[in-house]
Amino acid sequence: MLVQMNPEDPYEIRDRWLIFAQLECGHVALNDLTYFVEQCPKDPVSEMIKVQIHSVEQEQITLH
Repeated sequence: MLVQMNPEDPYEIRDRWLIFAQLECGHVALNDLTYFVEQCPKDPVSEMIKVQIHSVEQEQITLH
């Protein structure tokens, strides 16, 4: 379990995406980024995350 202290906390969900990104699996948790932006639209980080969402959506996924 990557993050499960408070499963609906948007900040914990955002942090879970950061873990996936470090593992080069950011696309796996794309819903996490979207959830954060929806739950915290006024957070200053939301604008940067919107850019990250677009970037992840443009990436080609390589399956091994």
